[in-house]
Amino acid sequence: MTESFAVHLQPAAEAGQPDHHAHACAHAAVATGGPGQTHKPLTLAAVLRHVLLLDRSAMVFSAVRDLAPAEEPALRRVNRILDTVLETSLQLDTARQQLQNAISTQRELEIVLEMLAARVEAGQANQMDHRKVTARLASSREAVTQAVGEWNRVGRRFTQLTRLLPAQLETGLETLGPVLTDEMDRLALACLSTHADVQFSLSQRAQAWAARRTDPACEGGCGPEDFGAWLSNLESTRAQAAADFSSARESYLQAVLNFDREHACLVRARSLRRTADTGFRLNTRSAPDFADAVLEESRRNHAVLMCQSQRQATGYHLYALAGLLPRQFGLIDPAAGY
Repeated sequence: MTESFAVHLQPAAEAGQPDHHAHACAHAAVATGGPGQTHKPLTLAAVLRHVLLLDRSAMVFSAVRDLAPAEEPALRRVNRILDTVLETSLQLDTARQQLQNAISTQRELEIVLEMLAARVEAGQANQMDHRKVTARLASSREAVTQAVGEWNRVGRRFTQLTRLLPAQLETGLETLGPVLTDEMDRLALACLSTHADVQFSLSQRAQAWAARRTDPACEGGCGPEDFGAWLSNLESTRAQAAADFSSARESYLQAVLNFDREHACLVRARSLRRTADTGFRLNTRSAPDFADAVLEESRRNHAVLMCQSQRQATGYHLYALAGLLPRQFGLIDPAAGY
């Protein structure tokens, strides 16, 4: 787990050159799935390979430099960068799906309003219901505006980190399966090795000792008498790593619970919406009631997408702490032994 880790990175797949023209237009193109999307969609693994290629020119580090210590083992640094990009990519895909959900809801309410207008004209409904549905449609349009703003915000962050357009990220990202107990224990052990990097620490101390022998006036050197302090620091680092992983595990388990709860709410909302739909089309249920059911389903779907993204991000964060994200996405040579 030293700086030689970088040489084991597998060659990047063809990702194309980023095109910075009409960045804002790309948002609308990918959100609607229209013909304006000219780039071949990239998988998460392809995006991460591309990001690792930016290491040499420090394009990514300029975006995450405040998150990194001055000196850091290569494996830990790579996992930190990939973790940041992964979370942003998940947020981008979520923002895209939420925008699509908001647009779909708006269109459905527009259809409801058209049907209601015809019924009002035929004397089968009243103007009060029409005004109520119009107000709900205005709320839906506001939700679309907010979703566009979120898509643009996350899209800019994605481009800052990857130098890719949001349109270049594929839709419907592959999901991470549940992290089971045995896998969680394996990650916890790996986390101790990744953060308490004995080889990297010994290398640093050897360099400092060599510098001190060459120039006795050089500060920061260490001798055999410092071994006890080094060992104490190593144990402190391992304890901190264990605490960090424990906190990350709690976050992941909470994210799983949040997703399950919101998904159950979405299932109920969909059932109520189908019932309201049938009643509205048979003219036994008021249009405002149906509009409310549509909006509630949309809100629940929005929440589920958010919780799903958080569940994925916290799951990948466990692998990042364990130093295993590159292996998880096949970004290192399997023979490297990391």
